[in-house]
Amino acid sequence: MRVIDEVLKQIEEHKHSRSSEVLAGAVLSACGLPCQAFTLLSASTRLDDHGKTLVSELLSIAQQPDFSNADQDAAIVKITELMPHLMK
Repeated sequence: MRVIDEVLKQIEEHKHSRSSEVLAGAVLSACGLPCQAFTLLSASTRLDDHGKTLVSELLSIAQQPDFSNADQDAAIVKITELMPHLMK
């Protein structure tokens, strides 16, 4: 899925930033997993306009033209590798 790929790319480039934690939490939430790293307040205060646009797209993930459960599963695995502390 394009939106997940774009978020994962940004996380990989800036994996130690707090905004990447928020984006990772947003992806996990969009994949059906609760994550304390993502709240609307954290998105509002830690993300730039591009990050907020990505979160907005994740809000309608099931309506994305390239929606895929397999891509969601792969995103969970990738985030677990990049940010294992979010999975605790």
